[in-house]
Amino acid sequence: MRLVQIALLISVISSFAAGGCGSALVGTWNADPIPAGAPFYIRQVTFAEGGEYSASAKRGEENQRLRGKYEFNGITLTLRSAGKNDRTYRAVLWWGKSLELTSDGKTHTFKKQ
Repeated sequence: MRLVQIALLISVISSFAAGGCGSALVGTWNADPIPAGAPFYIRQVTFAEGGEYSASAKRGEENQRLRGKYEFNGITLTLRSAGKNDRTYRAVLWWGKSLELTSDGKTHTFKKQ
């Protein structure tokens, strides 16, 4: 457990060192691997400098496009889309190249494009 806490701390510090907590996310991220059997998952997400995001997601067999605002504080990522419930994830950013989002006990990994 202590090792996980240290890794999380290093991840948070590296996020701030990369130019602020949100700027480390800026860019396009792809799910890697695609989560098997998940009822909902984000396949690709793009975070912009101004706090906006766009994403392609899958709910069951239905493809969805998401668009809205995001907030990232180095530990938590919240996605807000008009007319939809906010989605909040525990977020771990590894050296600006890998992003792990955890919600409802399931972790999805993204690689920066």
